[in-house]
Amino acid sequence: MSLRPVPARWFELLTARDDLAAALEALARTDSVELESHSDTTTQLVLPDLQGRLEEYNQLAHRYQRYWPQTALRPSTTPGGRPQAILDAALEQLHAWREEADPAIARLEALRAEQADLDLLAEMLAHFPLTGMDLGLLGGTGPAIAARVFVLPPNARLTHMPPAVIHVWTFSDRHAFLLLVGPPAEVDSLDQELAVLKARHITPPGWLSGNPRQCQSLVQTHRTDNAREAERLEATLETLQGRHQIAHALGDIARLEWFLTHVTGLPVSENFAWVTGWTSDLEGRGLNAAMQGAGVRGLLRFPPAPRDKTPPMVLHNPWWAQPFEIFARLLGTPSQTEVDPSRLLALIVPLLFGYMFGDLGQGAVLVGIGIVLRRRYPFLRLLIANGLSAMVFGVLFGSVFAREDIIPALWVHPMSDPLLVLGVPLVVGMGLLLLGLLLNGIQAYWRRAGRHWLLTEAPLLVLYLALLGLFVTPDSVAVVLLALAWYLTGSLWFQRHHGLRVLGTALGLLVEHMMQLFINTLSFARVGAFALAHAGLSLAVLGLAEGTHPIVTGLIMLVGNIVIIVLEGLVVSIQTTRLVLFEFFIRFLRGEGRIFHPLAAPTPTPSGGHPPEPPASEAPSDRRPTEPTRRST
Repeated sequence: MSLRPVPARWFELLTARDDLAAALEALARTDSVELESHSDTTTQLVLPDLQGRLEEYNQLAHRYQRYWPQTALRPSTTPGGRPQAILDAALEQLHAWREEADPAIARLEALRAEQADLDLLAEMLAHFPLTGMDLGLLGGTGPAIAARVFVLPPNARLTHMPPAVIHVWTFSDRHAFLLLVGPPAEVDSLDQELAVLKARHITPPGWLSGNPRQCQSLVQTHRTDNAREAERLEATLETLQGRHQIAHALGDIARLEWFLTHVTGLPVSENFAWVTGWTSDLEGRGLNAAMQGAGVRGLLRFPPAPRDKTPPMVLHNPWWAQPFEIFARLLGTPSQTEVDPSRLLALIVPLLFGYMFGDLGQGAVLVGIGIVLRRRYPFLRLLIANGLSAMVFGVLFGSVFAREDIIPALWVHPMSDPLLVLGVPLVVGMGLLLLGLLLNGIQAYWRRAGRHWLLTEAPLLVLYLALLGLFVTPDSVAVVLLALAWYLTGSLWFQRHHGLRVLGTALGLLVEHMMQLFINTLSFARVGAFALAHAGLSLAVLGLAEGTHPIVTGLIMLVGNIVIIVLEGLVVSIQTTRLVLFEFFIRFLRGEGRIFHPLAAPTPTPSGGHPPEPPASEAPSDRRPTEPTRRST
């Protein structure tokens, strides 16, 4: 088992210049490529000024994007082409689509506006208070009489009403409706006050006839007819999308925008482009498969990295250790002469977490949460291993959903022997500190500083062990003296040009190191303390639930377990992280490696335009204006 991070592999790709955008997209989608230019013989890629053409696309997107496909955009299957030619061809497709689609879009938008009014009118008719009124008369009012319907928020009210105006209020759950009939001048005088109340005007259609129930039937018929026509128009637009290959055009523009954003300085010749950089695909199979799958013409090879380039480091771990890489990344990335502790943490972290959170049922809940949310929140994969460990310790502690009377404890109930529960983590902490000191020695060997570690730092490890041994047997005194002499001799050897003065400094550093080690050792007592706190909180929940009605008992147990899982889970996670970072990592890990930054793949949709508008059937009084997304190129 290798504990060293792996340097990324240098790759070089020679491809046709016209295939450059497609080649880079194929490499980016592997999520395993970091570009770094390296060429002394070829000129840098100079991209044409496409600002004007992209602004033309932005204008089209601002007007028509809601009628374009929003997902499954597919760049042209045939890669290649100069950026100017790609953009020109895509814009030509969009303009051709627009010419055919404009009449259908205009009619569809008119239908949606009419449908919105009909929806509001149907809502008003369903609650209209005057069931015997002939609403058909509203459409026949002459120039001397005006009839209007206003839609307002449900809590809106007018402060006054002109005496010459007849008004009828109608209220639904969502809106208030006001029907006004009167002289046009009087009705117009109310417009300003109604505008302040965010009212919207609806003109009663001329085909309304009969009482509210009959009008409601007519409105429903028109709504159905409009919906059918809208479906036909949407099908027409979908057909036009396929005929003009809009998904391909938008995919080409999305790829081009990504290319112009991420690639500004690649070496090229008249016909070829040279792509170089680093890859975490150490065997190169993924890159070759991506190139072949994209149909890109190119030659991919993996020569030794240039001497003036520093490779980024890749944490190349098996699947079961990958979730624990997050701890090392909190400090940076281990260098080539540092240990990648991820595989060790796959045992250490669950061990610490499970000891502090020992409960069979609650651990199972954590496992379930980790399984369900692992794809959306990858870091929650830690809950799977930590939850399984909590289940194991739950069996050892005899705890199931805070109850200790369901299964017997295979080891001990924490509250029955608190000193033992506190003492075991101290022993584990000693082992982890010793492991950290040993890993520091391994790193010294990798740095070719093994002799210095052997003479000045290895004695600290032996001295720490010997001082701990004094609690077991007084014979450890001899080892203490031997380790002290070893340390002073080594310090004097490496700084012999300073004479005996170095001994005072060495003794001061020795006292400091030993104090740090013993303080770090005592810090692991908090593992046992939190195990006792978890057991105490469980007893408190049981105490509240006892002696109550069975239903109340069940509710208390349910709420109590939820509180324990959320509160204790968060606190124990923080303590585990703290112990790993400040007690274990401090002994050996510095995080001095270069971080691998993979090239981001293009987004599935172009960045121009704006999101689709709300459905036309939504009441305008509930809408909020949508600002178009501004984009810089």
